[in-house]
Amino acid sequence: MQTDECTVGTRVRYAGTGTVGTVTAIQAVDGETYAVLDTTGLLYRLDQLTPATVVRERRKARLEEITDQLSREREGVVWDDGSQLDLDNACEGGG
Repeated sequence: MQTDECTVGTRVRYAGTGTVGTVTAIQAVDGETYAVLDTTGLLYRLDQLTPATVVRERRKARLEEITDQLSREREGVVWDDGSQLDLDNACEGGG
């Protein structure tokens, strides 16, 4: 990411660890330009950062996939007689 592309308030991702955050400050140290992220408070070289908009979209899509799968699995839980099993607050003892 170039210096002119990264400004305070930009959502970015550091590929090395997958850290995502919002740039809170930009600093020059020994000829290198760094961004400070709100999530860690650490400095990251700008050339190691990428915009995080794609990550956010993928995360939302993944959450929807998991929610749909969980709903389908819950619908598939039935008693031997075919009636629906109520899973709300279910915690039966084994004795």
